[in-house]
Amino acid sequence: MTVTAFESAQRGVTVKDMLARAAYQVIAFVENVPSAVADYRERRKTANQLHALSDDMLRDIGLTRGEINQLTARR
Repeated sequence: MTVTAFESAQRGVTVKDMLARAAYQVIAFVENVPSAVADYRERRKTANQLHALSDDMLRDIGLTRGEINQLTARR
């Protein structure tokens, strides 16, 4: 649903409020980037280590090769 500036003004939301919210969302996104990158690297490291195991070793821990990417995918 798209809200026009006129509709926002009728609801008591000013352009200043909308800009402040947008700025907050941008800052929150930028602050989250380092932890998201670290999380991605950790998941890739885990996937690579699991892919390096033999099928027998994977079976011992209850995994198949096809489940590795699903297991290490971001949720």
